[in-house]
Amino acid sequence: MPKRIIQLLCLLFIGTSILFAKEKYALVIGINDYKSPRIRDLNYSEADALYLKDMLIRYARYKPQNVKILLGEAATYARIKSEIYWLGQAAEKDDDVFFYFSGHGTRVEDSDRNESDGMDEAFCPYETDIDNPASVILDDEIGHWFRRINAKQVIVVLDCCHSGGAAGRSLENDGSKGLEMGAASTGRGLLNPDDDPYARDLNVDNKFIMTASDADEQSFENPQLGHGVFTYFIGEAMRGDADANNDREITTLEMYDYTKAKTLEFAKSIKRQQTPNKFGTLDHAVIAEVNNQMCDLKLYDPDFKIIGLGIGGNMVKIGDIFIVKKNMQSYARDLEIADRDVFKIEITDVKSDFSEGKIIEEYIRNLAIDPDRYSDYYAVKQVLGSLSIITTPWSTVYLDGKDCGPTPLTIQDVPEGEHEIEFRIDVTGYPRRVQKNITVQGNSKQQLVERFEKK
Repeated sequence: MPKRIIQLLCLLFIGTSILFAKEKYALVIGINDYKSPRIRDLNYSEADALYLKDMLIRYARYKPQNVKILLGEAATYARIKSEIYWLGQAAEKDDDVFFYFSGHGTRVEDSDRNESDGMDEAFCPYETDIDNPASVILDDEIGHWFRRINAKQVIVVLDCCHSGGAAGRSLENDGSKGLEMGAASTGRGLLNPDDDPYARDLNVDNKFIMTASDADEQSFENPQLGHGVFTYFIGEAMRGDADANNDREITTLEMYDYTKAKTLEFAKSIKRQQTPNKFGTLDHAVIAEVNNQMCDLKLYDPDFKIIGLGIGGNMVKIGDIFIVKKNMQSYARDLEIADRDVFKIEITDVKSDFSEGKIIEEYIRNLAIDPDRYSDYYAVKQVLGSLSIITTPWSTVYLDGKDCGPTPLTIQDVPEGEHEIEFRIDVTGYPRRVQKNITVQGNSKQQLVERFEKK
């Protein structure tokens, strides 16, 4: 087959692979100040939404352009519906979807009589009117909207009260997210407390649903955390703290177990009761990979070649290698400029929430980094694998231009990702040089066997 045709077929294959690569899409909603002066405003729901967006991008590897956020007055009934429809349009069958809501939850009298307890659970968008039950988003409605989402994996996280009741309008600001609406004074909030709460309203077949509290409890926010209690610990879970089996992956079940335990513990410390719940069928779906997490640049000393990273504890150890990158998307997202490598660093000191490293390779000489703009930079842990190579006949192997020696050989500590290999063959009748690309998987041992053809 002519070489040109082979090249075109390879390009077609690569293009098809990219076209059908798995994507992740998210809609994140947070409402502090409601339009109606009769609704008690919340303090940290919008901070919750911004925090979750950051967690999804940094730790769950969502692309910034694929995470939409609605805050405050932007989170209207119409916009929420429109953006859920966007999730349905954007996400293909093999993609992931994440939906998050932080704000008031309530219950209203069931009008279509499909609820066994006679009450419909509801989200409260920005324009919610206490005297108008039609101004909220019923669980039936949101379930109908979600039917447009055909993604393989849908994760739903709800940080709002299940209790409703008088707490939402009480004179005492107890930090809860419940809202009383007419007959809902004895209601239990957003979720239906039936045995199978989502059988009607949010089909569970392709979903993992986490809720902030039990059906008869409130969901609290706390100034000490600066967030909703439940949401704060979801962020910790995604960051890596939930990796119970140390396999460097955070599953939805690990995220739930960690968040529930921490929420119960913190609520007890402030003399409250708040018990997260879960529903659905995706207990073992992977939400984040610890090895692929990103962390902020916190310090840079060009004189001593020292870098400080906002990551520590059990997520990093001395000797780990990180690549510091400049975030180009904040400047030229429309041009889709790839983030640019700046430094390679090795961790030299680890504290509970901070690590220090030394620069071992500098990709851009004499780069001036403004300490006030450290947020323009982030670091990604470099995951290493090993590569065993056997060739017939023997050859000398060059990996990314570096002489690694004659075959057979094993190359240790190969960074995860794509590499160029060149085989130099000093045997009569065979080509002098053969080149190929290979993708190395982190934390794995790979074997490459090559049999060269005579000229």
